[in-house]
Amino acid sequence: MWNPDAGKHGSVDLSTASASSSSGVLATVRAKRLAREQERRQELAALAIQRVWRGRSSARQTRAQLLAHLQDKPIGIEDTGKVLVLLSGDGDRDGFGAIATKWATSALDKDRRPAFVAQLGDDEFAYRFALLLRRLLGFIAKQPRTVLSAQLLGKLVDLIAPPVYAGLEAERRQAFVATLGGDWVKTGVGALREFIAAGQRLPKKKHPLSTPIVSVIMAPIAIAPPAQDSPLVASLLQDLMTLPSLPFSLPLPALTTLSRSLPLFQVLLPAAAADPALLDAGGLSTELAKTHFLSNLATFGITGGMLQRQGAQGMRDWIAVVGTMFSTLGEGWGRWVATSGSEVEPMVVDDSDSDDEDENGKRVARKPVREPLPSNVAARLYSFASPAHLGTLVAAAMQGDSKTLVDFSFFVLGLLNAFRGSARWEATLDAVMEGKRGARMTKLLWREGVRGKWGSGRKDWETFSSNPNRAMLMLLSHIYCHYLLLTPDDEFFSNDTNALTLDEVLDLSTIWRDLAYWGFMEGVSSGESPSRGPGTEEVRSLFTRGVTRVAERKKFAPHNFWVMRELNSDINSFVNAVRYEEASLQGASAPRALRQRELAYIAPRLGLLNNLPMAVPFETRVDVFRQFVRADQMRTRGDNPFHSSRVQAQIRRTSVAHDGFRQLNRPGALRGMVQIQFVNEHGLPEAGIDGGGLFKEFLTCLVKEAFDVERGLWLANDENELYPNPHGYATEPHQLEWYTFWLGRQSYLDDLSSLDAELYRGLISVKNYPKPEELSLSFTVTEDDFGVARSVDLVPGGSEIPVTAENRAEYIQLMCQYKLGRQFAAQSRAFFSGLAEMIDPRWLRMFDQAELAQLLGGEHADIDLADLKRHTHFSGFAPDSSTPTAFWRVLESLSQEQRGKLVKFVTSCSRPPLLGFKYLNPEFAVRNAGSDTQRLPTASSCANLLKLPDYKDERLLREKLLQAIESGAGFDMS
Repeated sequence: MWNPDAGKHGSVDLSTASASSSSGVLATVRAKRLAREQERRQELAALAIQRVWRGRSSARQTRAQLLAHLQDKPIGIEDTGKVLVLLSGDGDRDGFGAIATKWATSALDKDRRPAFVAQLGDDEFAYRFALLLRRLLGFIAKQPRTVLSAQLLGKLVDLIAPPVYAGLEAERRQAFVATLGGDWVKTGVGALREFIAAGQRLPKKKHPLSTPIVSVIMAPIAIAPPAQDSPLVASLLQDLMTLPSLPFSLPLPALTTLSRSLPLFQVLLPAAAADPALLDAGGLSTELAKTHFLSNLATFGITGGMLQRQGAQGMRDWIAVVGTMFSTLGEGWGRWVATSGSEVEPMVVDDSDSDDEDENGKRVARKPVREPLPSNVAARLYSFASPAHLGTLVAAAMQGDSKTLVDFSFFVLGLLNAFRGSARWEATLDAVMEGKRGARMTKLLWREGVRGKWGSGRKDWETFSSNPNRAMLMLLSHIYCHYLLLTPDDEFFSNDTNALTLDEVLDLSTIWRDLAYWGFMEGVSSGESPSRGPGTEEVRSLFTRGVTRVAERKKFAPHNFWVMRELNSDINSFVNAVRYEEASLQGASAPRALRQRELAYIAPRLGLLNNLPMAVPFETRVDVFRQFVRADQMRTRGDNPFHSSRVQAQIRRTSVAHDGFRQLNRPGALRGMVQIQFVNEHGLPEAGIDGGGLFKEFLTCLVKEAFDVERGLWLANDENELYPNPHGYATEPHQLEWYTFWLGRQSYLDDLSSLDAELYRGLISVKNYPKPEELSLSFTVTEDDFGVARSVDLVPGGSEIPVTAENRAEYIQLMCQYKLGRQFAAQSRAFFSGLAEMIDPRWLRMFDQAELAQLLGGEHADIDLADLKRHTHFSGFAPDSSTPTAFWRVLESLSQEQRGKLVKFVTSCSRPPLLGFKYLNPEFAVRNAGSDTQRLPTASSCANLLKLPDYKDERLLREKLLQAIESGAGFDMS
């Protein structure tokens, strides 16, 4: 219907508002509200600033008026409050100082005796007076090296002198010291730091004002000895005790005052022992501050003799505090201390999040530098590891309770952690193990912290960091591993010299083995939560080292003692997991040589095999090794080895080593298929195609010729065992190539007795000699190169370092390292260069020396005919043929030497296969070679096949078989 008034009204939009328009309105409202809130905050801030400015201005004006007033009148003790106001802020320093000097003068009579003693009984006056002294010290500390500060410091010494307050009740003295405030020491130390720095430029290196400021700093402690919870304690620990070379920077009177007043064993160490957080806060939060703290502590406690005068509680507090402090020091701290004072570059700290730019503009980590320490600081730090100091603590620990023994264990572990990488590491263990006292300590650690307190399950490792006995176990492990390092077998197996019985050694080794095993299988702690969770990488490495050193001894453990029982239940799963881990590593996009520690993280079972192989049955390790070799052959040769590329080599039987070296000494030559053709002494090629047997024969001949001592590469000891020739001729580049061609394995410390029996006996004498200084030895070794004697330093400057009781263990280790390592270094590098070309060294680390020899050379055992018979296959003989039966009767009549020749004739190796003939591949086989009984038996060693004519007569079979195996001929036999 038409509406005549429709044009008089606006149109009405009945559609709903859009979401975008409503959100925009809300955003606008919110922004306006925030703007208004910001404006209100700005207004309030401006009012606060104005209020503070007006207050400060008013206070400044008041102080200026007060200063003008006091300058025109005499000042007495009754003006204490006014002077207090004057010194409560900034202003005319000279004017304020003059008023303060006048006030201090009025507080003392003409003989500099206090004139205010009677008024100290008034609590209000005593409070104002203490506040004024506090302000006076702060005034001095702002500019300590001015004449005005020196004058005021002299007055302050008299005003704060402890005898002045001796007549007050104990409660009043404590209230007075509390008013002085917890910052009293910190403020005074700031001034003392200035005086010490200024004193370095003086002829005597000591500032005269250090004496009065020390008296002022220590006065509150003498007035009212602080309790452990006093604010003064933290400042004494964190500010005063961290001053660099504090005792060496003070004049003798100041040092005397400090030594007499410092409540080191009465208050400071007990407080720090009860609250270790004090040792990692404030001025003690940096490594450098902790280092100076320890140096000062050693000066007062060890050099100054304070520790010797303490009782059992003082010893316990010292052990707890020093142990805690050492445990917090960074990696390489001991090497830093050792290099301080010498002409070396500043040490770089490894842990840093800072960065820098390299030459390409990329961000790279920038490591902070440790500047060298003063020589006197380093010397004091060394005293913590001195035999005398450690002997005192060992005696205290053995006489104390179980908690003392635990704290002592942490103390030594902290010391070892700090001095890791320096000679003091060994010296620390030597001091703890010294003589009969060390044997008693070893027994005590075994009884109290180890025996019956550790299980064999996974839980012991998972909760290792929270186990209360962990420190004692770790200390015992360090001690006994060090003992094993330098102890010959005759001493180890003697009850008179070994602190533990052999049964106890096996029990301890079982704990090591179980914890190390679970450490590899379950992983290690990151170290972020040291009080809970599993052990760390360092702990696992320690236990692994212990197992290895015991296992390397002359065998005394039962068969398969080291094997973990958990593996026997599911060995196939373990092997499959190992194969998977190895395949994963080989399939990495960028394979690289992995350290044993890295391997343990990436592939735990491979890590176990490389670090703790004895925990896995030998047969299992052999199986794993063979699977690794087969997989490697598949990668390098392909699926069909007979169609892969082959390396051809013609080898003259008269020059096997020379021809083999010349033709096969190139990268990768021995990793592929090698086909050997022998040339006889007449220059004619021998018959036969190499299917593997000729190559095995080549290797056998090569070993004989290349290891001939006449070549000059090897020397023989009294037992006709070979070792690399250390003379210069053998280290020339063209000779080192021979070592590269051969595969080698590094010698062990146990080999020293066979390498040089005379030197071995001499080192044992040095080890047991009461006073090695009388032997006039130094850290050198004499070498003889073709009649020319030369002296070699075992360490830089070794000719100037005498062998003493403290460093003889280091001398013995260095001598052994030189004889077994350094003098063969070039040859060893060449050995392992060749080894790495042939086979992954990780695979060989699965075996010890004896096992490796067994792996490479076969079983050192007689030929087991029963085993051979079970795994021999006959073909081509009639069911009723008597030849197989006659063959076995003939073998039974042969000697072991003849049986070995038969096995060599068929397989090219005289020893039985490792783990028996079951593992010979291809299987040992005997095939009918026809009815011509005039022919000799022949063999295809590449197929482990004996071709035996069908002899009907047992006597003839024996005759022909012996003729064949004794001839030593090759394929020409056929």
